[in-house]
Amino acid sequence: MEKEQKKIHLELVSMNNINLKKIRKSKGYTQKELASKLGISDSTLAHYETGIRKITLEMFLKILNVCHLKIEIKETMKK
Repeated sequence: MEKEQKKIHLELVSMNNINLKKIRKSKGYTQKELASKLGISDSTLAHYETGIRKITLEMFLKILNVCHLKIEIKETMKK
C-alpha cells in the first residue's frame, strides 16, 4: 500500500505544477499575495509554477485550502 500511496503522491505533484499559475490567476492573487497566504517566499512559488521545484503533497493540500478548491479523485484501471 505504501508504494501505491507514493505513486498517487507523485502523480498529484506532477499534475499540479502545470496548472498552479492558472489557479492563482483565476483566484485573483499575485505571486506575492498567494505566497504570503501559504507562508512561503514569492520566489518559491515562482519555482513551483515553473516546475523548477516540485510541490509536496502537504503544500498541494495547503494550496487547495487557501484557494478554496476541492479535488475529485477518479479511479482508473489500466489493462
